[in-house]
Amino acid sequence: MERICLVHGLIGALNAPEILQPFAGRLSVSAPDLLGYGQFADHSTVSLTIEDQAQHVIAHLEADGPVHLVGHSVGGAVAVFVAGLRPDLVKSLISVEGNFTLKDAFWSSRIAGQKAEDVEQVLEDFRTDSVTWIKGAIDAPDELAIRLAPELLSNQPASTIKAQATAVVAATRGPEYLEGIRALMESDLPVHLIAGARSAAGWDTPDWANQLCTSRINIPDTGHLMMIENPQRFAACVAQCVVLSESVAHDRRS
Repeated sequence: MERICLVHGLIGALNAPEILQPFAGRLSVSAPDLLGYGQFADHSTVSLTIEDQAQHVIAHLEADGPVHLVGHSVGGAVAVFVAGLRPDLVKSLISVEGNFTLKDAFWSSRIAGQKAEDVEQVLEDFRTDSVTWIKGAIDAPDELAIRLAPELLSNQPASTIKAQATAVVAATRGPEYLEGIRALMESDLPVHLIAGARSAAGWDTPDWANQLCTSRINIPDTGHLMMIENPQRFAACVAQCVVLSESVAHDRRS
C-alpha cells in the first residue's frame, strides 16, 4: 500500500480520525504535528524557520522511506522544502492550496507583524467563539467542522502561530522560493495541485505552475479547509494523485 504524509498548516492538525479514516484501505497515512504543535507544543519556536520544520518532517519520514507528501497551506511550503532537501524521500508532492507567494500568506503576514500579546488575544478570541471562527473559514460548517474547531485552535499556543507565520513569510518572500518550486516541477517529481473550488480563485498559483503540474484538481463545493468540509472527497482526490504519480513513475521506468 502506498504511503502518504499529511503536513498541516498554520493552525490545527490533520490527524483527526475523521480526516484519516477515509484513506483506510487506499493509502497508509501519517499526519505528524510540526514543531510547536500538538505533542511538540512545548518545543521552542524562537527563531523558527520553515527549514527547521522541513527537517522535522524529514526525521519523521526517514524511518519508513519515501512517501507521497501532501502539504496544506503553510504546510505546502514545508513540503516544498522537504522535497528540495531530501528528494529521495518524496515520491510525489501534492500541494493543497500550499503557499506560492506572499499573497497566499496574507494572514501570516498580518500575524507576523503583530505584537505577541496581540496574537495571544486573537487566538483567545477565536477559542472563546470557535463557531464564529470556523464560519469564517467554511461557508456553512456542518457538525464535524463545528466539533473539530476547538481542537484545531487548541493544538498550538499563540507563540507558535506567530513564529510559524514569521517563518513562512521569510521563506516565501524571495524569488528563490518560486524558482525552487519551478525546478521541482521541471524535474521528474510528479507535482499535483489541489484546491477547494470556492477558494481556488484566491490561490496565487503562477500560470507556469498550472501548466507544469502533473494534475490540477478543484474539489467542488469546498473551500480552503476541504479536508474538513468533505473528508471523503479530499481522500479520493489525494488517492487519485497518488495513482497518477505511480503511473508516471512506471512509464518513466519502462
